[in-house]
Amino acid sequence: MGMFSRFFKSESNDNSGPIPPEVLPLRNDMCWCGSGLKYKKCHLDKDQVYLENKRQKELAAKKACSPVYG
Repeated sequence: MGMFSRFFKSESNDNSGPIPPEVLPLRNDMCWCGSGLKYKKCHLDKDQVYLENKRQKELAAKKACSPVYG
C-alpha cells in the first residue's frame, strides 16, 4: 500500500451494498429494495448498521474540524 493511498482512501471501497433511501419504511412495510419481503426481514439490520457507520463518520469529521482548547 502506497503512502498516498493510506492518506487518501476512497469511500467507494466500502462494500456495504446499496444505499438506503432517505425515508425508510416502517418495520412491517414492504422492503424498499423490491424483494417482496417485509422490511424487518430484509434490510432493517443492514440499514441500521449503515446509518450508524454514517453517523460515526460525520461525528469524526465534525470533531476533526472543531477548534481545540487547552
